[in-house]
Amino acid sequence: MRPVLPTAALLFLVFGAGGARADSAVTPERLKALHDVYYNQRVLEYCGGDTVEVHDGFRRQLRYLLASADIDAATDRSAKISGWTDADYQYDNHGLGGFRQWCATDGKKAIEEFLAFRQQELSGKAP
Repeated sequence: MRPVLPTAALLFLVFGAGGARADSAVTPERLKALHDVYYNQRVLEYCGGDTVEVHDGFRRQLRYLLASADIDAATDRSAKISGWTDADYQYDNHGLGGFRQWCATDGKKAIEEFLAFRQQELSGKAP
């Protein structure tokens, strides 16, 4: 099971240390989506499956999320670190042999999501 970004971390990313919302387009849902994109990308680094098409889907989805939510560099960096950390934790948590099932579930899902987003953009049906 994939860990969820703690609510406190999401609130910090949205509201920052000062409590003022910098951009109304940045929502917890979009931040979770950004976190998940980085998580999925890291899963594919561990599990393989990062083909040219899959990586193109990752880049397209990342570009879309960053542009549509007007996310600043610091928030992007926090989401990236959080996603990568969660993937690293999951890899370590599954052990040397157990990661195969993780790759078969989370890895397969990551591939499917990136390919679906890529296909959606290529067909002109971008979200």
